[in-house]
Amino acid sequence: MENAGLTKGYLELLDYKEEYAQIYEEEKNNLLRIYNEKISSIEHVGSTSIKGIKSKPIIDILIQTDDLDDFKKYTEECVEGETYTVKKEPTMGGDYLMRKEEDGKVKALIHVYQTGDMNGITSIMFRDYMNSHEDERKRYEALKLELFEKYKNERRKYTFGKDEYIKGVIKKAIDEANKK
Repeated sequence: MENAGLTKGYLELLDYKEEYAQIYEEEKNNLLRIYNEKISSIEHVGSTSIKGIKSKPIIDILIQTDDLDDFKKYTEECVEGETYTVKKEPTMGGDYLMRKEEDGKVKALIHVYQTGDMNGITSIMFRDYMNSHEDERKRYEALKLELFEKYKNERRKYTFGKDEYIKGVIKKAIDEANKK
């Protein structure tokens, strides 16, 4: 994960890198080795999965599992340690959030949901919609840059500032899917 990572609590937006997809594939294979049958699906989500836009250099990974309680128990008993840590406080999306950290940097955020959870499904819909609508990608990147300038030292406010826009895009993605 050489070309990914951000010091915890720090905010930086970098140009899109083609390597993000390869970095995701490497981490996906690692997670599949660790969790094996506990993963029902695994996807690259977040801004590094949206081609051509600036993003934090952290790979977001979405895992869906058929037994979230078993996944949590296994993680906390067998996986959590120096490389993988679990965020103990509640998250905005209601997910079970893990961080992969190396060399003092957060390299990946792993969002785990029960299979079929709407938050997991809409994360995938958001990614797919953004990748198929260049106008939305440009608007999203402009919003990210505006928020970055305003809140570069307040990462939480930067994240909350994107919330309404993301909800609007998800609504568009759902409407588009319903028309098919």
